[in-house]
Amino acid sequence: MRLKKYLGTTAAILLAFGLASCNINKAPEPTTDANAVYTSVASTMIAQLNDQLTQTSQAVTPTTLASPTELSTLAPLPTLSAALTPANTNAIGSVTPLVVLTPVSSISAAVPTTSSSTAVGCADSIFIQDITIPDGTVETPGTVFQKVWRMQNTGTCAWGGGFKFAFAYGTNLGIGPLTITLTTDSVPAGGSKDFGITLTAPSVPNTYTGCWKMQTNQGYWFGQAACVTIKVSK
Repeated sequence: MRLKKYLGTTAAILLAFGLASCNINKAPEPTTDANAVYTSVASTMIAQLNDQLTQTSQAVTPTTLASPTELSTLAPLPTLSAALTPANTNAIGSVTPLVVLTPVSSISAAVPTTSSSTAVGCADSIFIQDITIPDGTVETPGTVFQKVWRMQNTGTCAWGGGFKFAFAYGTNLGIGPLTITLTTDSVPAGGSKDFGITLTAPSVPNTYTGCWKMQTNQGYWFGQAACVTIKVSK
């Protein structure tokens, strides 16, 4: 039993020496450098990334930028220069202001005409025509004559008692007024009536104009005026 154990131990020792003798002449395997491996991997990744960026830049169409618009040239501002007028100076050096007179057009006074008409309430009238003594008739000084006008009632009420045909403005050449007193003398709306006034030519040669108008029974003037114009000559 001990012999078997001894033989087995001896055989194991011999086998160990044999294996050791085989590995003595064998060259050792090189040890891998971890830093070199990391450097190689990083270089490979950088190269692949550069290839991808190059391909992407080639695939993108370049955008043409618009050329800048030339700004228009602004015109220079005009230079304002004040025109100074020298002022007159007197002996003691005080300044005398210049006065510019602007001519004004002549003003003509308003002259009443027979075309004006003013109604008062329902009363109104217009001048129709001269029955005697047309305007511009020549009379000698002191001549007595009768002037007759035709008036029309253009109002909406009759000219009844108290209505008058009286002197209004200008030169009073006659007597008056003529007052409507009788019912038969009243003038209905739309009717007409002749009014005659006795006139006297003035003693001084000249041209004279006098005008008469209608009055209500309360004394209010209304309607158009009826006028006479004569030339007095010796």
